[in-house]
Amino acid sequence: MKWLSKAKKDRVVFINKKTNEVTYLPHAKTRSLNNPEEQVQLETFLSLIYDHGYPAENIRVCVPVKMGSATKEADIITYSDPEGFQPFMIVECKKKGVPDSVFKGAIDQGFSYASATLAKFVWTTDGHKNAYHEVLNDRIGERKNNVIPSPPPFQGGNNFGFKLKTNLFRLMKAPARLLGELIKFPSVQNAFIYIGILLTIMTLLTKVALSNMNSILKVSNKLWMEYGMDFSWIYYALAFMALLMTVSLGGILSFIPNMGKKALKKKQIVFLSIFLFIPVWFAGSEFAKAWWNWEHYTNMKHEMWMFMGPQLAIAPIQLVLFALILAISNKKPKPTPQRKRLAR
Repeated sequence: MKWLSKAKKDRVVFINKKTNEVTYLPHAKTRSLNNPEEQVQLETFLSLIYDHGYPAENIRVCVPVKMGSATKEADIITYSDPEGFQPFMIVECKKKGVPDSVFKGAIDQGFSYASATLAKFVWTTDGHKNAYHEVLNDRIGERKNNVIPSPPPFQGGNNFGFKLKTNLFRLMKAPARLLGELIKFPSVQNAFIYIGILLTIMTLLTKVALSNMNSILKVSNKLWMEYGMDFSWIYYALAFMALLMTVSLGGILSFIPNMGKKALKKKQIVFLSIFLFIPVWFAGSEFAKAWWNWEHYTNMKHEMWMFMGPQLAIAPIQLVLFALILAISNKKPKPTPQRKRLAR
């Protein structure tokens, strides 16, 4: 166990090997190490001292906490003062490998102790998995927007470095949290289905195009000379065909979420495909500037990435467009007065 030898030398803990017990010497609290949870508690106690700079005198284990008419026991409480009048952080420990439901329950338990003691932070751990939270007194049920990257330094909740680290951590987490919230919407979930189908069809069409590239080069050579066509048009053709087929399948196959209440008409399929083609046009234009020229294209080895590269680059944009179309098409119309009367 990390820091145990040093802790023994420093007279922070005493291990009785005969009884397999640990005594936390600053406050003479003895506990059995036969309990797997106690082993995690000991590791965390030592980590607070040697990894995070908390004085041993300011840490107490198995602290009685009065909660209404009942008295419960917090695993560890750190204090701003050695006398134990100003609770700073609640630490809840669970044995290693507990299920997520148990771990989340431990987080809530830590917050209940924090509410009762007015502690400012909660650290929940099972020795491997850790959760660190700031306690917001006006939002005691908050568990997302108050996550912090690590335990606060001793008496350092307002430390500039810690606040900067916390703000940067939350800023980096924000996109992932936003994406997680967006994925809960059915239209976004269904949009992923469409993107998966689109990329699959585009991959198959690209394979067909690459296997017939000699024939395509003969035709495109003439078009290049007569009309100034470049090779981005091959990508445009493949991408538009893939879009037409994807949107059409949405109206044919029952397991694919439809973009309307009824099967789409041909004009609607073409219109939606043209709308979804907008980012394709811009992607082709940008890639054409980079390497889609006659000399480069005819002399290079033709590979899948040449067409799938721009397609993957715009996949997030098309995902958003699919989600918008699905959200609008499946939006329930507001009931008219006549419909309201019929409903009655």
